[in-house]
Amino acid sequence: MKLKELAEKLGAEVSGPHPHDLEIIGVAGVHEAAAGTITFVMDAKHLGDLGKSAASAALVPLNTPDMDLPLIRVKNPRLAFARALALFHRTPFHPLGVSDRAIIGNDVEMGADCSIHPLAVLSDRVRIGDRVTIHSGSVIGHDSSIGDDTVIFPLVGVGHQVSIGKRVIIHSGTVLGSDGFGFVTDGGQHHKIPQVGGVVIEDDVEIGANCSIDRATLGNTRIKMGTKLDNQVHVAHNVTIGEHCLIAGQVGIAGSSTLGNYVAFGGQVGVGDHVTIGDKVMAGGKSVIPHDIASGQVVAGFNAMPIRTWLKVQVVLPKLPELRRQILDLEKQVKELTEKISHT
Repeated sequence: MKLKELAEKLGAEVSGPHPHDLEIIGVAGVHEAAAGTITFVMDAKHLGDLGKSAASAALVPLNTPDMDLPLIRVKNPRLAFARALALFHRTPFHPLGVSDRAIIGNDVEMGADCSIHPLAVLSDRVRIGDRVTIHSGSVIGHDSSIGDDTVIFPLVGVGHQVSIGKRVIIHSGTVLGSDGFGFVTDGGQHHKIPQVGGVVIEDDVEIGANCSIDRATLGNTRIKMGTKLDNQVHVAHNVTIGEHCLIAGQVGIAGSSTLGNYVAFGGQVGVGDHVTIGDKVMAGGKSVIPHDIASGQVVAGFNAMPIRTWLKVQVVLPKLPELRRQILDLEKQVKELTEKISHT
């Protein structure tokens, strides 16, 4: 599309040489860009990268001075870049209908313009909204429901009585509604606690590949609207994850824990059971959180602590052997002085 047209779609204006008739054929990173593409830089310190780029135009911060190539100035260049990618790589929606090789149970309710691929399985009494896509090999358990415009990729397992909202994306290999890990030990044997609750996935959630979301013992395991899970995340039984959270890969959240809204976890964060984490808490990668954390804190480490404290600890750690020797020397000196004073 024309650069001016792209700027209008992004709600911005374009400036620089020949902005009106410039044809944009794609979107690329600043180092991979070629002629005809548009790129972006996040801030002023990266503007120098544009001089080495072959891009024909750039998305830049609002206060960027004029340059030798056309610029679209925006408040958030990264967001504008994401929107431009969506414009150039949007796949038109063409419903495929229900394959004659799909397996459809009894009393299934299906909305308009759905795409049910070969070897997908819809068990009894499943309810599906409009424009839902279920890819091959995915299984939807009985009495589950799926909202409008949701996409379920291949080989996803959705257990019975699972509720999935609208515009949800679930990637391959994920299991929703597996049994929670609940056992009672008696007489040297582990006795299973029946897991009879459900799973609720609210609107606009995205769940990565190979995640495990356990059903509740009683009640529901719940992931609230707008939250995004990376690959290989484990959410145990009766966990509640708040709205618009970002959970990176290999995070594990133990049973009956509660996360507030806008929580952000780096990779491999571990949360203990029955822990409550407040709104807008951020945890660095590999943090271990065994206790409650109040809203707004940034934590890191094992066990997790305020990040400024953790950074100070990291500075001291390599010096511990030397500090230990110094303490032993000081203890020896104090002992000798004490003996001298006592003798005197």
